[in-house]
Amino acid sequence: MERGQTASANLMDTHNRLIADVLTRYRTLMLLATIQAEGERSNGNPETIAVAGISMKMEFDGLYASIKELLTLSRKIKELWVFGPLNQSDPHRQAKDDGLNRDVSDVARLLDGFDGNAMRELAESCGGTWEPQAEAALDAATVGGSTTATMTAMAEGSTTSAGR
Repeated sequence: MERGQTASANLMDTHNRLIADVLTRYRTLMLLATIQAEGERSNGNPETIAVAGISMKMEFDGLYASIKELLTLSRKIKELWVFGPLNQSDPHRQAKDDGLNRDVSDVARLLDGFDGNAMRELAESCGGTWEPQAEAALDAATVGGSTTATMTAMAEGSTTSAGR
């Protein structure tokens, strides 16, 4: 077995143990809370009630601790899933990552094209021209980054709009 699988199995074992502990403690709490309602026994004496009260406090403290451990385990699993070695055993992981990066690049290029068309239309409606900056065009072609645009107003367009 690989180390990652062992770690995952240990996390699942811990999770299952904590869930079983929470359920057991909850069941015990319910039994202790209803001890006076049992009809076949006389549980109304003060000693029985005191013991049940102390037992309930201990069970509640244990339930609280188990739930805290379960939340800690949940955080640990999330951290391992996002940052750590969990899910490293997938043999197709690199191909999936490459495909995801390629898809992100394609979507970024499409969005940059939409932005470019909108900027071009805006510039032309104002009597100017629009050209992507050389660095941004290179970024968009290689990485899929966002395109920074410059608008250059034509001399006639700027004097016309300034005269209005």
